[in-house]
Amino acid sequence: MEGGFLIVFSGLVFVFAVLARRLGWYQITPPMAFLVAGAVVFWILPEVAIDNSAVRVLAEFALLVVLFHDASAVRVSSLRHHPGIPLRLLLIGFPLALLATFGTTSWLLPGVGLAGALLIAGALTPTDAGLGAPTILNPVVPNRIRRALNVESGLNDGMATPIVLFALALLATDEGAAQPTLISISIVPVVLALVEALILGLGAAWILDASSRRGWSSARSRAIAVLAIPFLAWGIAELIGANGFITAFVAGMVFGARSGCLHEDGDAAELLETGADLLSYAVWLFAGGLAVVMIQGGFRWQWLVLAVLALTVLRVVPVIISLIGSGLQLPSMLFIGWFGPRGLATIVFALLTLEDLGSEGPVFDIVGVTMTTVVISVFAHGMSAQPLARQFGHWARNHSTEKPVDPSKPPMPEPVRTRGRYARIRPHREP
Repeated sequence: MEGGFLIVFSGLVFVFAVLARRLGWYQITPPMAFLVAGAVVFWILPEVAIDNSAVRVLAEFALLVVLFHDASAVRVSSLRHHPGIPLRLLLIGFPLALLATFGTTSWLLPGVGLAGALLIAGALTPTDAGLGAPTILNPVVPNRIRRALNVESGLNDGMATPIVLFALALLATDEGAAQPTLISISIVPVVLALVEALILGLGAAWILDASSRRGWSSARSRAIAVLAIPFLAWGIAELIGANGFITAFVAGMVFGARSGCLHEDGDAAELLETGADLLSYAVWLFAGGLAVVMIQGGFRWQWLVLAVLALTVLRVVPVIISLIGSGLQLPSMLFIGWFGPRGLATIVFALLTLEDLGSEGPVFDIVGVTMTTVVISVFAHGMSAQPLARQFGHWARNHSTEKPVDPSKPPMPEPVRTRGRYARIRPHREP
């Protein structure tokens, strides 16, 4: 990475860190700040060059940490005890949204081909609760709704990753390019990834819990151990020929389900979340520069139409269909449907596509659509989260059978968690 970019990035991180709370008062989220900063920096200072290999490494590590952290933060037991809404969103809503986006993309952008349409659908369908953190963390929103949004966003990016990797492999083959190792995906790498993830997740959980019980480790050292797990998963996957991203996601699910100290010790994931903070800031900065490149290369109206549809109709209608019979009323369905922001995973998919396949041909449209969707989502969901949450909470209090939490009472014993780079609720402990 060039020295100029390092100076700019570290300076922006410092400035944002010292102003973070003040910016939050004005509903300015980290994605908003770094997206705009990246656009300004790369527009005014195009000489601030960066090595493409550095972008690739940061993008890979960001996706790796996001997949592991999101999966580990979602307690699988919550799906067993409260399976209704989350499983409906994941098993019915997600495939319907994927198919609807695929079909709409094939119609609006026939030039990208079937593989390109599949890649766009896979990149645009997963949601990012971090962009709507004020909604998930707002106690006026019913607990059932908050849990559903949190579980959905924690798992659907991992569900979309194999689809995106498969589509990238198809595009590389169609263009006659040598298929990169990153996007190699077949039965053998997936099976190896599942086996590795199961062994590593269970083993790491057992070792960490045993170390905590016997007093062999401190809270700080356990946080370091948790941070090391996704990178260990990636390294082993590279050695045995498994898919590293699938390994990280499944290992996170297994580790989160079996590790007691991860959920009992509020600081166990602290370093993992801090690392995710810095990686996400860099990715959002790159995203701002990438948005400038897309505009300079020639903005297309199809990008805007598809982006708006992906954030509204193509998301809301599948959600409503999946929730029929769940007992939720239409306003609750619409609320869940709207708060499906597209964020970091979508950006990383776009960066990996650009780095692996270049910017010519259908790739320009693929990256343009994903960037347009994310930019709109960052501001639309970021600015609407708090006011819509307050309005929905007021409606739920008066009309819905699913009552919101009384702010005057202690927090709910089962926490709703989002990525640390935005916010999280820790478990409530009675004094």
